[in-house]
Formats: sequence, C-alpha cells, structure tokens
Amino acid sequence: MNPLRTITAGVAVAVASVILAQPALAASFQRDVGDGIVRYADPTNEVCVRADDTTGTAWVEVTLTRPGVIGRPIVIRDDNIRHPGATCEVLTAFENATYQADYESYWSGRGTVLRGTFRFTT
Repeated sequence: MNPLRTITAGVAVAVASVILAQPALAASFQRDVGDGIVRYADPTNEVCVRADDTTGTAWVEVTLTRPGVIGRPIVIRDDNIRHPGATCEVLTAFENATYQADYESYWSGRGTVLRGTFRFTT
C-alpha cells in the first residue's frame, strides 16, 4: 500500500473517532457511605443522598464544601422514615470543580454514627 494512502487513512480514522466520540462522563459515581449511598450524575450536576431502606431508622447527611473556596456548605440529609427515596441537590459550580463530601450515617440497629470524607470533581 502507498505510504501516503496509509497516512491519509489513519488520519481519517482518527478524525472520525474524535467527531463520533460520546462525551466522557467520568465524574459520575455512586458511593456506599455506611447506611446509605451518595450518587453524583455528571450530565445533570445532581448529587443525591439516600438512606438505606432497612428495619429501624436510618439517615445519611452529607456536607459539601469546596476546598480553598469561601462560601456556604451544601448540606443534604435523607432518612428512611420521613423521606423514603433519595434527597437530591443540583450543584451550580463550574465544571471541573472539586468538592469535599463529609458524611455521617446512622442506623438504629447499630446505634452509632459512622463518619467519613471523600472528594470528587464535577
């Protein structure tokens, strides 16, 4: 095969791959936080918190802050008694913003609060 044709075909395939590629949704996640989950959907910039649907009372509270940025934290709380399902909040920050999530979760069967922290980027 002619080297020029090979190069032209390779460039055409590369350009087509870039044009047809779907946008990356690498920031979306679902994370277990003890007695519930925290879920982030990148396409909608929505964070949802859901306490486990279990015997007894369970709740999860997540406080979102932006490290190094002054401002009010976003607090999302969900429980399985008064609010079955998830409680959600849309983040209005710019793309590629880093958040720190400090969470607490509780289940009455255990009787103690679990705590933890993780970071994610929108």
